[in-house]
Amino acid sequence: MAGRVSLSSRRRGLLLMVAGVVVLVGGLGAIALTQVKPAAWSHARALAISPQADARAAGFEKALAAAIHQVRGPEPWAVAIDPDDLNGWLAQRWRPWAEFARDAIPDGLRSQPLEHAALAIEDEGSLMVMLARQGRVDWCRLEVVGEPGAIGLKVTSLGAGALPLPVAVAGGLAGDLAGLGGGLPAMSLTDGRTVRLLDLAFQDGAIVVQCRTDPASP
Repeated sequence: MAGRVSLSSRRRGLLLMVAGVVVLVGGLGAIALTQVKPAAWSHARALAISPQADARAAGFEKALAAAIHQVRGPEPWAVAIDPDDLNGWLAQRWRPWAEFARDAIPDGLRSQPLEHAALAIEDEGSLMVMLARQGRVDWCRLEVVGEPGAIGLKVTSLGAGALPLPVAVAGGLAGDLAGLGGGLPAMSLTDGRTVRLLDLAFQDGAIVVQCRTDPASP
């Protein structure tokens, strides 16, 4: 009897040891996957920190400001933004701009390390948002939902490095993005006019933003 008990204990101990090794290997594998940077990140960052990046960011900022401040009628207008231009601006200009315009930017947004963020359009209709932190690149894919004038953004997938994560992990992020439909952001210009965001699309490799410029109140 003692021999059987001893043999059974050995088997149980061996099974526990094997299970522990499997869990350990699986955990190490998951950690390793989180350290793999998405291909889109490598491409975006290479352009964002290239020697020409600052000049490109300055040109992008000037062109976007001209489009926003242009005198327009009541008809909607649109601008197509190349993610590479926006990535360069974030890397080169976001932090000093956020500090300069600190009174116009919510604290929660100003504190975000967007200089370490990048965007990419790998699939039509979907925007990949990436953020480097703690040695890894976290990412999510967004799609536009709703109708023009009442749009939101839906998280369709997310992950850390090469490790996909359940969309449910997005939690508050998904809620915050979808909540855009309750009150789309508007920009007040110095001459009293207001630029309102009407619609958003990710197509032909660009972020297409449709707006309307409302005249100043009499």
